[in-house]
Amino acid sequence: MLTKLIFPPQWIPTQPYLSTPSLTAFLKAHDCNVEQMDVNVSFYDDLLSKKGMQGSYEKAYAKLQELESRSELQTVLKEQYAMLGGSILAGEYIIDRVDRAKSILKDIDKFYDFNELNDAFRILELGLKLASLAYYPTNLTFHSYDMRYSCRVSKDVLAAINDREENLFIDYFEKRTVPEILEKNPGLVGISIINTSQLIPGLTLANLIKRADKKIHINIGGSVFTRLINEISHNDELFSIVDSIIVHEGETALLGLINHLEKGLDIENVPNLIYKKGDRIRINSLSPKGEDINSLPTPDFDGFPLQFYLSPHLVLPLLSSRGCYWGRCTFCDHSFGYSGKYRPRDVNLLYNDIDILKNKYGTGFFTFQDEGLSPKLISALSDKIIENDLNISWLADSRFEPAFSEEMSRKMALAGCKMLYFGLESANERILACMDKGIKKENVRRICKYCSDAGIWTHLFLIFGFPTETQDEARETMNFILANSSIIRSMSFGSFQLTKHSKVYENPEKFGVTNIAKEDNLDLSLWYECNVGRGMSKKDTNAVIQTFDTLLSKRYKDFQIWRSLDREHLFLYISHYKKAAGVSDLVEVMNRAYQKKSMKSQGTTDQRNTGSYPVLNDGVFIGTFNFNWGKIMYEVKMNENQRSSAKPERTHGLFDINNRFLTISDLAKDILDMCDGTKGIPDIVEAIRKKYQLSQGEAESKCQSLLDSFYEKKIITQ
Repeated sequence: MLTKLIFPPQWIPTQPYLSTPSLTAFLKAHDCNVEQMDVNVSFYDDLLSKKGMQGSYEKAYAKLQELESRSELQTVLKEQYAMLGGSILAGEYIIDRVDRAKSILKDIDKFYDFNELNDAFRILELGLKLASLAYYPTNLTFHSYDMRYSCRVSKDVLAAINDREENLFIDYFEKRTVPEILEKNPGLVGISIINTSQLIPGLTLANLIKRADKKIHINIGGSVFTRLINEISHNDELFSIVDSIIVHEGETALLGLINHLEKGLDIENVPNLIYKKGDRIRINSLSPKGEDINSLPTPDFDGFPLQFYLSPHLVLPLLSSRGCYWGRCTFCDHSFGYSGKYRPRDVNLLYNDIDILKNKYGTGFFTFQDEGLSPKLISALSDKIIENDLNISWLADSRFEPAFSEEMSRKMALAGCKMLYFGLESANERILACMDKGIKKENVRRICKYCSDAGIWTHLFLIFGFPTETQDEARETMNFILANSSIIRSMSFGSFQLTKHSKVYENPEKFGVTNIAKEDNLDLSLWYECNVGRGMSKKDTNAVIQTFDTLLSKRYKDFQIWRSLDREHLFLYISHYKKAAGVSDLVEVMNRAYQKKSMKSQGTTDQRNTGSYPVLNDGVFIGTFNFNWGKIMYEVKMNENQRSSAKPERTHGLFDINNRFLTISDLAKDILDMCDGTKGIPDIVEAIRKKYQLSQGEAESKCQSLLDSFYEKKIITQ
């Protein structure tokens, strides 16, 4: 029997995810016939192509034309009209440039030119917006998939998977994915869902496979379902789409399910399995210990289209352990996804994993996916890498442990460690104690300096708005970061979220948490809204985050780089620009980007003489609408007049790839239409004089005034 393992959208397509490669390797080691597909990366590759964008454009254009034909635009349609207008104006531009933009992310030279990379991302993001608008109000990005249906409510999810008008994936899956899955007649299809952004796409795919061939056993698994065991056990409708669900760790359970389907093993003996038998949903025994991590084989990425990932180098993920060796942070429920205790992999096996993957797939870039590598394991692994002179670059998450020494930092750097992520969360001792972080600020400074001196980039995670945190305590965290900006190189931060199964959730009164919004319909929710008895409100927290963001942008000259790049891309930038001694200098990269952009700008201004041939700047678009698109766009952006409908009002609009929009006059449009690089200013003046029956002086004055304004606003160049 053939088993096919699927990783569905939506997930960021910069590197493979580890779930199905781990399962594939395990099943192959037990002589199972198994294949795997990364549908997520294939989907993005197909969508972000000239053909994919052309299809999205045609669908979105048809929606805009339907709105244009109306006698009025009701309030509920104004936002859709505003968004569609800009995307349709930019549509041909996106279609023509999307393949090149995608290629820049894979080009080992152009990727490291920040201006080139930034421009490429702008095109790709415009492409995703265009694709989303074809299914409005759905919104797809590289980091999320949102519909008007909530992925926290099973009834919404089950409605979404059948909504052909708004579900972006149905048509694609039917035409491309399902036929490929059905090839070779698999008996079992396993779908890995590790994030809520995959829930609707993953279950959409399961539903379509089940419709295409009811004989195929469809299994879903992943940490999302592990956190929802109780809710799943009461959800009959879910089991009309899938046949079984694996929770917690999946290797032994999936092998058992295959043996059940292929050899008749009693299904009740398959651990970690939830399934429906008759009219009852059954939960088999849950493994108390989890997998023996030292008996697991090296992950296998065969079958993945490795050339599709949006990175110039293949970056492979690894796991050095299961569980979290600290496991006490009160805001976290990560350990709930694993069975048993913390289990580190033997360092010799871990080294062999890296060596095998490096040679097999021809890459030297690795990211450890653990919540935190212990100093003991990091030190031992670094010794092995140095001993065998293995030339690799890697990043990992760790903790601010007292055992983290200056000598160890130097050793890690010598072993190829380019970047370490640390969860500081707060620099206030009381909040750290409430979080049970087990770290001290003096250790944070010391370890960050050790890393900086050794040439290792440090990235910190911060949480604002933890229950009872005051503004003064939040300010203490901000001041600590700013005071140590020379050794703390970058950070990610956000507001506190009450996650299911965290200690705060389970003991709300201990943390001053009240009014947890546990509505009955939120049966798939992994987090909850709540109030706090004291400390900052949500509004206060958001204000703190905005203030901190502004302060960081002023303090860090390379802020734009590390704030905008995803983890794998920042890791590659740091590795690429690593100096012989010290931390990578991305400030220099940013300075070069500014200089290059400034030179380009200077070379395209001050050409306002009669001998010039004006042309629209790249990424500026002009169009005509039956409604006042610019006014509607402004109202939507500013959230004004949302209760009033719009009447037809034929106008011209200007839009550019930086989301600038203007309403322009007939005269301005006529002038801009002639700014194609083939007509000089005298030609434009003469055409305007004739069309508007102006005197020569009036025509020259009006044209020059508008052209000067267009040059100043960088709408046209010469």
